[in-house]
Amino acid sequence: MCQNSTLSGNETSQMKHDGTAELLAYWNRIREKRPAPERTEIEPAAIRRRLPDIFILESPENAETRFRLAGTRLCTIHGGELRNSSFLSLWSEEDRAAIDQLLHTVFESKAAAVIDHEAKSLSGRRSTFETLLLPLAGAASEARLIGSMIALDPAYWLGADRIVESSVLSISLLDPKRAQLQAETPAVAVASGSSLRSVSRAYETQCFFDASGPRQIRHLTVLDGGKI
Repeated sequence: MCQNSTLSGNETSQMKHDGTAELLAYWNRIREKRPAPERTEIEPAAIRRRLPDIFILESPENAETRFRLAGTRLCTIHGGELRNSSFLSLWSEEDRAAIDQLLHTVFESKAAAVIDHEAKSLSGRRSTFETLLLPLAGAASEARLIGSMIALDPAYWLGADRIVESSVLSISLLDPKRAQLQAETPAVAVASGSSLRSVSRAYETQCFFDASGPRQIRHLTVLDGGKI
C-alpha cells in the first residue's frame, strides 16, 4: 500500500530555515525559466554567508554519488573532510535506497527536493536538519547538484561530538517558484496552496497512477499545481 500525503497551509508556507530559503531563491534567480542553472553560473561570492553549510554532489557513471565540495561546518560536524566521500554514507542503512532513488530523481528529472532528517552523534545525541537538493544542468556523465544541510536546532555539541548517521523524517519535492513566493509572502502562501509534495516513511513503496491523476516520478508523487 502506498502512503502519500500532501502538506498545505502554514506547514508549507516556507522552508524551515532562512539559509535553505536563501539558497533556493538564488538558484531560482540564476536559472530563470530553465529547469536548472549551469554549474559555471554558481558564484560563491553571491552565497558566501551560507558556504559553510553548502555542498556540491556529483554522480559519476556507474558509481555512487559523492561530495565534490563540502562546506567547513558540514565537514566539522561529521568529523572530517567530506570531499570525495559517498553521500549515501551519511544515512542510516534503512534509508540509503530511498536517498539513492531521490538523487536519481533530482539528477534525471531536474527536480528540486528537501529532506527533513534527524542526525545522531557518536555518543547518541540527536539534532534535526533540513537538507536542500537543487539540480545543475549538464550531461548525464557529469551530473551534479548543489545543496545545503542546516541544523534546525543548532545544539552546543555539534562539531565536538561528530554525527555518525542521519535518519529520514520526510522527503518532499518542491515547486521552486511557488516555494520562493510563499517564503517571501506568507499571507499569499496560505491561499495559494501547497508547494511541497511530501512522502511518508513508506516512500520506498512504488505506486502507479493514470494520466488524469497525480504523476509519478520514481518513488515520489507530484500533484498538480506547479511546474518543477
